[in-house]
Amino acid sequence: MTNRQFSSAPVTLLVAGAPAPAPAPEPCLPAGRPPGPLDAGAVRAALAGAAPRPRRAPERPSRAPEFVLVELHRRYPPEALRAALRSVLADDPAGPAADLLWQRTVDGPDGLDRVLVELGRSLAGGPRLRAVLVEDARDATGDGAPDGGRRLFVGVAQGPLARAAGVLEELREALAHPPEPVTVPTSALQRELLRQVIGESEPGGRHVEQLSWNWHGPLDTERFTAAWQSVFDHETVLRAAFDWDEHGPDDPWMVLHEHAVPEVTRHRHGAAEWEDLLAADRRRGFDLRRPALLRATLVDAPPDAGEGPATRVLLTYHHAMLDGWSVRLLLQSFYRAYLTGGVLAGGQRRPDLRDHARWLSGQSTDAARQFWSTRPPATAVLPLAPDPRRRGSGRARRRLTPYEAVRLRGWAAAWGAGESSALQAAWALLLYRAEQTDRPRRPARAVRVGFAVTVSGRGIPLDGVERLPGALRNPLPISVRVQPGTTVPQLLAALRDGVLDLAAYEWVSPGQAHRWTPGARGQRPNSLVVLEHQPAAAHHLRLETDLAAHGIHVESPAPAGTLTSYPITLAAHYDATGGLVLTTTHDRALLADRDAAELLDQSAHLLRSFPDLPSGLGTTEVLRSTLAGQPAPRLGEPAAGAAEGTEPAAPAVRLDVLRRAAHPGAGWVLLLPPPDAPHTRYPGAARDWPGPQALGVLRPAGDDPPPAAYRPVLGPLLESRAPVALVAPPGLGATACGIARLGSPTHPPLVVLLDGDGDLTAVAGLLGGLPRRR
Repeated sequence: MTNRQFSSAPVTLLVAGAPAPAPAPEPCLPAGRPPGPLDAGAVRAALAGAAPRPRRAPERPSRAPEFVLVELHRRYPPEALRAALRSVLADDPAGPAADLLWQRTVDGPDGLDRVLVELGRSLAGGPRLRAVLVEDARDATGDGAPDGGRRLFVGVAQGPLARAAGVLEELREALAHPPEPVTVPTSALQRELLRQVIGESEPGGRHVEQLSWNWHGPLDTERFTAAWQSVFDHETVLRAAFDWDEHGPDDPWMVLHEHAVPEVTRHRHGAAEWEDLLAADRRRGFDLRRPALLRATLVDAPPDAGEGPATRVLLTYHHAMLDGWSVRLLLQSFYRAYLTGGVLAGGQRRPDLRDHARWLSGQSTDAARQFWSTRPPATAVLPLAPDPRRRGSGRARRRLTPYEAVRLRGWAAAWGAGESSALQAAWALLLYRAEQTDRPRRPARAVRVGFAVTVSGRGIPLDGVERLPGALRNPLPISVRVQPGTTVPQLLAALRDGVLDLAAYEWVSPGQAHRWTPGARGQRPNSLVVLEHQPAAAHHLRLETDLAAHGIHVESPAPAGTLTSYPITLAAHYDATGGLVLTTTHDRALLADRDAAELLDQSAHLLRSFPDLPSGLGTTEVLRSTLAGQPAPRLGEPAAGAAEGTEPAAPAVRLDVLRRAAHPGAGWVLLLPPPDAPHTRYPGAARDWPGPQALGVLRPAGDDPPPAAYRPVLGPLLESRAPVALVAPPGLGATACGIARLGSPTHPPLVVLLDGDGDLTAVAGLLGGLPRRR
C-alpha cells in the first residue's frame, strides 16, 4: 500500500491497491495527523503528484481493486457526514446506498487494515464513495491516539485521479455547507399531544406506550440491533423528531434527520424486576427533540428455563410520533430484516409522514365544522374526584376467558355490531349509573352520556395509508342518549352508528371537535375507550414459518397501557390465547384507585353478562340484574384503608348473573361452584332453569375465601325482603352455612346441599314447595 502524507495538508492520502489480510500486514497509515480543516487544494495537489505507480506485489487471488483513500483529521458529527455523502451521491446512477458511513471498532493496526480492505472491496461493486469511522478499542479512553482513538477515512472508487479529486471537492463543499434540515408540519392531534407533555412538572409517562412479548429461541443482540437499524434507515418516522421555538410548543414542527441509531439495551436475568423496569422505563420518557422515539429493551429469562432460551422484549414509543398500529407494521419489517441477517431489502417506505402532512394541508375544515356543529353535546360525563395529594398513575387489569370472549363477540355480531360496540355500551351504562347515583331520590331519567373512542385515522382517501406508520390513531368524542327503557341492542346500534358517522372525519383532532360542538352544557369527555386492533399481515404466516426455521417463536405483543390526556382510559386487547384483556390507566390526582378498580370490575362483569340478557330488558333492569350486590362507585369519597400507589386488588368474590328473575321479589338462587369447576359448568344449565328466581354464581377470586369475603356482594341481597337460597355441592356445606350467618337472624338464607349429580331441576322443585318468607 502506498502512503503519501503532505505536511501542508490536514489529510493523509493513500492511493491503494488494497491487499488481502495477511498474518502480519504492512502498517498502512502514518502516526502523524496534522490539525486543521480539509484543504481541497492540498488534496488536489496531492492527487496530482501521486501518479498511480504503486509498487506491485505479486498478484494474489483475493486482491482488491485500487481505490483512493483519504483520512480526514477534523471531527464531524456522523449525521452531518451521512448527509454530505448522500448529497455527493445524489446523482449517482446506482443511487446512494443505505450504509454510506460505517462505524467500526478495531484492536490495533491489524484490525484497521482489515476494515480498510473491506472498505476497498465494497467500493468495487457499490457506491463510488463511502466513509468509515474507526475507533481503536485500545485508545477508547483517550490515552492513545488523539480524539480518543477515532479516525475517519473516506474511500473513492477506482478511476481517474482527477475524478477522485472532484468527488473529494464535492464532499468538502457538502461538509462546509450542510443542507437545511427537512421540516414537516405537525398535525392538530400531534400539537395537542405535545402541549400536554412539554414542560409538565412530572416529565415522562404520559403518552408513553409499551409493547412486550416473549421471544422463544436464540436472540442475537448484534443481529437484533442491525435489523432495527435497517428499519430505521427505511422509515422516515423513526428518524423524525420534534422542535419548537423558545415561546413554547404552540406551533411545533417535525424535523427529519438523515440518520438515527436505535437504542437496544439487554439485561441479564435478575438484574431488575419486570414491573420495576416497566415503571422506570415509562418515567424516563423521551427527549422529543432527538430522533428515534422508539427503543427496545431485552430481558433474559432464567437460565434454567425448561423450554430453552427465552427473552422478554419490550418496545417503548411515544404516541406523538407512533400509534400501536404503526409499531406492529414496523415489527413486521423488523422480523423480515432479522431473518435476512439484519438487512432490509428495498428503499424507504412511501407514503410516509410527509405524504400524510401534505394530505392534511389540503383538507378544508368547513364540512367537519358543519358536522360537529350538529352533534348533540353530552350532558353527563364521568364525574371526577380531584385530590392533589394523590400522585402518579394507576393501572389495573382484568381478563375475560377465551370462552367468554367468543360468546361476547358472537352475541354482538348477532346484533350487527362488534365487540368494540359492546365495550362502549358497557361503559355508557356505567356512566348512566354513576349519574343516577348522584340523584338517588329522583326517578330515573334520560341522560346523554359522553366519552371518547378511538378511530384508526386511516379511513382517509390516501393511497397506502393502511401501511403508513405515524401518529394517526385519534380519540374523538361521542355521546349517546340512554333512557331507563333503552335496551342493550338499541344501545349497541346507536353507538355503532355514531362511530360510523365519525369515519369521514377521522383526521379531526379531539380539540377541534370539542371547539366546534355547540352548547354551553357540552362537556369535555373524562374517559376514553379503546379496542386495540392489529394490521392485517399478508405474510404473517410466512414470517412465523421462517422464524420457526431458525428455531424462533415469538408471541403476540401485548400493550402495557398508557397514561393518556384523559383521567381514565379503558383499553381492551386480545391476548395470545384469545382472552380479552381489559386494562384501565388513570391519573390518581383525578381518580382514586378504588374508583378505577370498581369501574373496571363492573365493565368486565357487564361484558360477561351481555350474552345472557333478554333482548327486551331496559337499562334500569339491566343494571339491577347484572350489578346487584356491586356498589356503585361513589366518586369523591375517600377509600377507607386503601393505600394509594398500589394496584387495587380484584374483588374476593364476584357475582355472575346467569338468569334474571321472572318477576320482582322472586328471589335469588346462588350457586357455590367447586374450586375446580370450569366457567362453562353452569351457563348451559341456566337455560333450562325452571324456577322464577334469579340464578347466579358466586365465583371466588382465590381458594377458599372466608365467609366475610362474601359480604360486599351479598349484603344488598341479604338486606332485601326477597328470599335467597345458597346451593352448595358436596364439600362446601360448611362454607354455605357460614355465608348464611351473614344474613338477618329473622330471615336467613336457605342452604341447599346438592348430591353428586348436582341436578338444578330438583333444586327448583324443592324451592317451589317451600312457603314464601315475609
